[in-house]
Amino acid sequence: MKVWLIQRSESTPHDGLGDARIMRTGMIAKVLAERGHTVIWWTSTFNHFKHCHRYKTDTRVEVSNNYHIQYVRGFGYQKNLSISRIIDNILMARRFKLLAYKDTDKPDIILASVPTIELAREAVQYGLKFGIPVVLDIRDLWPDVIYDFFPTYLRSLLSLAFIPMVWQLKQACSHATGIVGLTDAFVDWGIAHADRPRNTNDRVFRMGYWSEKELTDKHEEFSYNFWQSQEIEKNDDCLLVIFLGTLGQSFDLIPIIEAAKILQEKKSNAKFIICGSGVKLTFWQNQAGNLSNIHFTGWIDKHEIITLLKIADIGLAPYINSINYADTPGNKPGEYMSGGLAIALSLDNGSLYDIIHEYECGFSYHNSPELLASELDQLSKNRERLETMKKNSIATFKNLFDAKVVYNELAEYLESFVSSEN
Repeated sequence: MKVWLIQRSESTPHDGLGDARIMRTGMIAKVLAERGHTVIWWTSTFNHFKHCHRYKTDTRVEVSNNYHIQYVRGFGYQKNLSISRIIDNILMARRFKLLAYKDTDKPDIILASVPTIELAREAVQYGLKFGIPVVLDIRDLWPDVIYDFFPTYLRSLLSLAFIPMVWQLKQACSHATGIVGLTDAFVDWGIAHADRPRNTNDRVFRMGYWSEKELTDKHEEFSYNFWQSQEIEKNDDCLLVIFLGTLGQSFDLIPIIEAAKILQEKKSNAKFIICGSGVKLTFWQNQAGNLSNIHFTGWIDKHEIITLLKIADIGLAPYINSINYADTPGNKPGEYMSGGLAIALSLDNGSLYDIIHEYECGFSYHNSPELLASELDQLSKNRERLETMKKNSIATFKNLFDAKVVYNELAEYLESFVSSEN
C-alpha cells in the first residue's frame, strides 16, 4: 500500500550527518517501509530543533527505494512558542495543499499528526475529496497545552484568539476515519473534538522507542572517549543521574539544581549530567553556578546517547505540571527504560506516574528538591534497590515501549483500512 505520513516537526534521517535520532513518525516510516509499503513522509524544510532550513525549496529526498521524504518549504521561526510559528503552521498547510493536489500518485491511506492542526485538517480535506482514509495521531493537546505557559488572567483572551484553531481541530477530528493517540486520555480528547462516540477505529499506540544498543567499534570508541573527556565513566561509587532533551519551557530543572546543592553539601556521590540545548540552557547553567556535581554537555549525538544510557543509573523526567504531560509519558521514559534506567518523575499523577508505581521502575519526587535529594541519596547507598528498579525498567520497556512491537501493531492497524476497502 502507499502511505502518506504528515508530521512537520521531527528530526529526519537526513539531519546532521545522518546521526539524528529518529522519533515516532520516523520509526513508523521505517517499519512500514520494512513491511514492503511505499512511504512518503511530508515534513518541513525547516528544522524544528536547529531553527534553520534544510533546503531552500520544496525537495523530495530518498531514504530507501520505497521510502521518500517530501520537504515542504516552510516560513521558519526562532521560538517554538511564537506568532512566527503559528504563521509557519498556516503557510506550511497551504503549501502542502498545493503540492498534494498536484501529486498524481495518490496514497491508499494517510496518517497525520496533531499538532499541527492546520496541516492535519488539510490532510483530512484531501482524504475526503479523493476517498482516502485519514487517521489522526494525537501527539499533543494543542492548543490546550499553550494555556499552561500564560498567567490565568490572559487565558480568556487566548481562548478568543484560538477560536479559528479550535474550529479547524474540530473539522479535522470530526471527518477523520480514525483517531489514535499516545494514551486513552489523548484519544478521548480527539474524540471529544470530533463530537462522536469512540469506536473500533480509535486506538492507543504508545510512544515507542527504538532501542539501539549496538555501536560500530569506531562509534563506540569515539563515544566512550567523549564521555571520558567529560570525566564521566561507569563507576559503582558514583550515582549517575541524567537528563536527555530540549532545554525549553516543557521542563523544570530548578528542583534538580536545588537537589544537586543539597547533595553536594551532604557530600553525596550523585552526579547530574544534563544533555541538550534550548532557550533555557544559559538560564539553568547560571542557576547551577559553580556546583561541581552538575554538568551541562550541550547537544549530543545519538551515538553518545547510546553510550550514556549504558553507563547511567537514573533518568530525569522533570515535566512541568501540565495536563499534556500528565496524560502522556512522551518519549523520555521509553528512551531511559531502553537503557535500563530508573525514572525520577516530577509529576505526582498521570499515566507515567501510574506506570512507575505499577512496575516499580522509578519514583516521583513531586517537584520537591528535598524529596529528590533524599531519594537519590538513599539509592546511592542501596545499590540492591537501585538494581531492582533498573531491571524492572528494562522489563517495562519490553512490555510497553518497544518501538518494534508498538509500530508493527500500528502498521497492522493501518493495513486493515486498506485491506477492508479492497
